[in-house]
Amino acid sequence: MNEAEAALASEYALGLLSQGERLEVEARIERDSAFADHVEWWIRCFAPLSSASREVKPPADLFDRIDEQIERQVAAGGGRSATIRASEGRWIEIAPGARKKTLYYDEQSQSEAFLIELEAGASLPQHDHDGTEDCLVISGDFSIGDLKLSAGDFHAAFAASRHAPCRSEEGCQLFIKAAA
Repeated sequence: MNEAEAALASEYALGLLSQGERLEVEARIERDSAFADHVEWWIRCFAPLSSASREVKPPADLFDRIDEQIERQVAAGGGRSATIRASEGRWIEIAPGARKKTLYYDEQSQSEAFLIELEAGASLPQHDHDGTEDCLVISGDFSIGDLKLSAGDFHAAFAASRHAPCRSEEGCQLFIKAAA
């Protein structure tokens, strides 16, 4: 299962998808038993969170503030750019000690730009690439099988390639642009 599929399964389990996205995932669950098992795994992982949490009502003006922020960003960039501050966005755990923050999704090219952070000793499983994935190591160390990368190093994995398991000994942050 690739990173995008794992993120989709976890977002479904957390209830973060729109109604249309939920319907698409539910249809996939019906036809893809491996994906269904992965979704079930995420549901079991998140189950303790739902029983330990309480519902929080958002501030009444939250959506107005979000709309105002979007309008400011569109006005600042004329709709031709996007800015995500370091303090903005949402980190999602994709594996133990590994998390992802989507920066931008381009519907036209079906690609996304995102950050990955690995804690010291964390790893990601072997995975396939449907399209080219560009990876820049921002900080720390990152290994793809026997290939060792450090801050400033760039790696491209081309479509139809398979990454060996990935690991970071000291921890790292990566910038990745890939087909979604």
